[in-house]
Amino acid sequence: MSQNEAIRFLTALRNDPNLRAAYRDRNLIQVVFHARDLGHEVTGEDLVKIVTRLEYGVIVAKDQEPFDGRSRLWRSMWGRTYLDYVLDHVLSRFTDGELAELAEPVREVAG
Repeated sequence: MSQNEAIRFLTALRNDPNLRAAYRDRNLIQVVFHARDLGHEVTGEDLVKIVTRLEYGVIVAKDQEPFDGRSRLWRSMWGRTYLDYVLDHVLSRFTDGELAELAEPVREVAG
């Protein structure tokens, strides 16, 4: 549920320019604190985990590059805030359907 909420929160920021502007220059602690004011029960850990999963998906699945320091995705961070990088260069690479699939809990296979 927490990763689902993190995706919902990031999607809300992506879809609302005013909300995005309000969060653009905040650090992670401030983002989490104010996200709760909007009804999004996320933690810093939730956000870090889902952004890392999204970055991995962009690099490995979409760009078909190794997940290392040479990925072209990392260069897209330069000259922008971290939030703008996440929304414009990571989250934007996924359809709403793909994001919904990522938010589903990982199911363990009984062995």
